Amino acid sequence: MTSPLIPSGRTSLVARGDIDYQLQTEYAARPHPRVTTTIFSKGTVLHKIERSLPQPVETVDEMHQVEEIIKTQHLEVARIIRDHGVPASPEKVAEKPPPMTRFEQIRALAAVERVYLVTAEGKLVGDAAVTGEFKKMFKPVLRELPEILTVFAELPGPGTRREEGLYEIEPGRILLASTGIEFYLILLKPDTPFDRVADKIKAILRA
Repeated sequence: MTSPLIPSGRTSLVARGDIDYQLQTEYAARPHPRVTTTIFSKGTVLHKIERSLPQPVETVDEMHQVEEIIKTQHLEVARIIRDHGVPASPEKVAEKPPPMTRFEQIRALAAVERVYLVTAEGKLVGDAAVTGEFKKMFKPVLRELPEILTVFAELPGPGTRREEGLYEIEPGRILLASTGIEFYLILLKPDTPFDRVADKIKAILRA
């Protein structure tokens, strides 16, 4: 039986030069759980960016977590289009895929062990197995995460926005990064000096 819990999708219009691109990001449970962002221009599908999920949405909490993934992916794709554009035809898209998202760039750093998305309320986003592993190792950090987020001051304006920056929660092990609207909990490989990764992560956040 299909779960009646359907995370809210997102749509928006992104302009680059004299071309308007329509973005649509939504969740689907079949044939496999995923979040897909479709890029249209003048009614033509130019590209689809798909992120697989480990399991279908079955609880309200999981629905909210997937909505955070949808929001982050949608904003990332919009940023990529504004900064780099997209190829004019599906063939060119296949030849040159879009740049990696910030999440993927941080995760690819040699000194990084894991990366977790964090909501503006200080909750980890992800499936229970992944977040549960972090909870077992760093339960006090998760308990204090909503308070730790306040190191990035809230900014005026619509929605929840905070200062950008990088904060070392546990020296050589755990960092918290903010782009203002996106937040990442970064687990470093043990005993990694802050100076070794700080500049690289800050560059990714600013991009």
